Amino acid sequence: MPDVDDLDAVERAPLGPDALLVHLRTADAGDAGAVRALYLASPTYFQAISKPVPTSSEVRTDLTLAAQDERRHVLLALLDPRTPRPNGVPTDARERWPVAAYVDYKLDYPEVGDATVNLLLVHGALQSRGVGTAVVRALEARLDGRVHRVLSSIYGGNPRTRRFWERLGYRFAIDARPVLEWYGKRLAD
Repeated sequence: MPDVDDLDAVERAPLGPDALLVHLRTADAGDAGAVRALYLASPTYFQAISKPVPTSSEVRTDLTLAAQDERRHVLLALLDPRTPRPNGVPTDARERWPVAAYVDYKLDYPEVGDATVNLLLVHGALQSRGVGTAVVRALEARLDGRVHRVLSSIYGGNPRTRRFWERLGYRFAIDARPVLEWYGKRLAD
């Protein structure tokens, strides 16, 4: 298990009565099983975008392609193993921490100095428990000083997703309706 002082990004947020410790680490093709488990535990996302849940092979291919794109970054958000968690939350194969969420973002998109979150997917059993907020805060800390603005693409005008990003200080930034709306937040320069 990694030492907390060595983690890439740490954030505390409520998860029931206890504090939440989130560790972000780069995902690779070896994490396809954990990523697919998150996908299967969050089927409403795929229903909202009218696509089937990707197969294990498709997930592995996507993670391999992400690793080949220097601007694209895919991360697993891991919970401290001492954090109480519901059944079904997968365990990271390398560090043995519970896998709470998946983040896929691209640097310098759509403009130089931007980072666009294309997907933030929290395990279905952990949604509305502070995990998404902790992950976004950890991601912002990771990106601070590297980008000027973080954007989130929201598919299909999803009101729940829009409210989530607005609670975190993101505001409407780019209109690409009916498919996408982008919300953004400037980071300290």
